[in-house]
Amino acid sequence: MTTASTNPKVEEILLSVHNSYAELVRLVEGPLTVLDAEKLYVSPTENEWTIMQNLSHTVEFMPYWGNEIEKLVANPGQNFGRTMQDEGRIRAINEHGRDNLTQIKEALPESYARLERVLGSLKDRDLELTGRHIKFGEKSLEWFIAEFVTGHLSDHVDQIKACLAKVE
Repeated sequence: MTTASTNPKVEEILLSVHNSYAELVRLVEGPLTVLDAEKLYVSPTENEWTIMQNLSHTVEFMPYWGNEIEKLVANPGQNFGRTMQDEGRIRAINEHGRDNLTQIKEALPESYARLERVLGSLKDRDLELTGRHIKFGEKSLEWFIAEFVTGHLSDHVDQIKACLAKVE
């Protein structure tokens, strides 16, 4: 007999993040490992991130958003998140955009684990809490997670796949 989940929305979020992360690991351990290493640093088109920039950003944003979620749950209504021009975001891409694949492979598990721990601690009722974003105004935690975690992670996995197809 199965029991109904008490937090189906959180479980759906966790499943989405897990599936995106599993696909990311599959790429890192498969096609990216056999790719000529220099192609990890080639921008497929003007103003498009390289594979490594996408990977370094992903490693950085998973714990960042985990921390932001944790802070919002502790103090609902506070300012939440950042913009694309955030200094920490840009610095992480600049500092790690030339990392090698081994460094990314080592950093990904801890990065993901931090996000997963925070998401796993949530209850569905937490998703109704609100915070204020500088660009989007007051939004629910559920909206923030969809925008900046599940959708964001999935989008970067798709970007890496598209980059890979263009540079191969």
